[in-house]
Amino acid sequence: YEAQIRVDVSRRREEQLAAMLSVTDEHLEVLSFSPDDPAKDRWLQRTISNAGERLGVIRDRVLDAAKLQRHHLVLDLKAATGLITWEALRRVPEGGVYALTRNERDAEAIQQQATKLKEMERPIVTVGDFAEPGGLDAWGIGKTIPSSNPTFAQSLHFDALVGYNALIDQADKSKAVQALPALLNQRGVISLAERIPRHTQRLYRLVDLSALSDALQQRIRTAEEAIYAEANDPLVNWDEADLIKAFENAGLQVEFSVEDEASDMQITANVIERWFAPSTTGKPSYGQRLAALLSGEEIRQLRGIFERQLLNKTVKWGGKIAFLLCKLQ
Repeated sequence: YEAQIRVDVSRRREEQLAAMLSVTDEHLEVLSFSPDDPAKDRWLQRTISNAGERLGVIRDRVLDAAKLQRHHLVLDLKAATGLITWEALRRVPEGGVYALTRNERDAEAIQQQATKLKEMERPIVTVGDFAEPGGLDAWGIGKTIPSSNPTFAQSLHFDALVGYNALIDQADKSKAVQALPALLNQRGVISLAERIPRHTQRLYRLVDLSALSDALQQRIRTAEEAIYAEANDPLVNWDEADLIKAFENAGLQVEFSVEDEASDMQITANVIERWFAPSTTGKPSYGQRLAALLSGEEIRQLRGIFERQLLNKTVKWGGKIAFLLCKLQ
């Protein structure tokens, strides 16, 4: 009983850590996130939205779908905070878990946490991108590698590839998916959860625009919808149909579901400022995108509506997430 309590506490901590650090990864807002957001503001948003709990549900769905067995070899395609990595380790105590991170910071954080475990129980961590040539060379994919753990002293083909938002930042998703079948053994599976930024919450739906003329309301809607129809933006130029096609073209059988999700988000002064102020990240802000169809005075009118109707209020922030389970044909 006490052991189970410790496991549950660890899971909750992992969820909370992932929630605190996943602001830029989740892409819940296509325009408003910035690496310079004050920590207090990020923490407030995550506390209100119960993001840790939601991430825990996503983690469990991804791993439950993979039907992991105790001896399986698992690859977390985008370990990030280790949310999926740590739970996978619990489920395959006789197998092993490889964790692929996109940067040294994440790799070092996971390795530091892993020092609490016995050496044989730790994940094997490296920095790389599975979609890039040589991205997994450090692990000798397709080669026999020496290891103190007999499970790893073999050609690296995995029983399960798992991930959360492993494809969302891939510029060429079809190319990325083509790299995955070679990593699987014959009975292996791919289980992923991918948020779909194209379906993220529209700001104009959060407010009552009836005080504006019909023509201005239409231009606001048109300008915002254009953000999500940008053919050259890899963050929004795809949806669930494109993912399914990519996996099928890679010779995989695909089971999928797309689900609505909603979280509570508090609209602070900082949030509205980020929407309307000039961007410092190189990507246009919401206000800058509106300028394509609205005058400066019209944008100021709209900002005033946002401030009067939304400031310091909590709104339902909608989106969609796709769950995919793929197998070799």
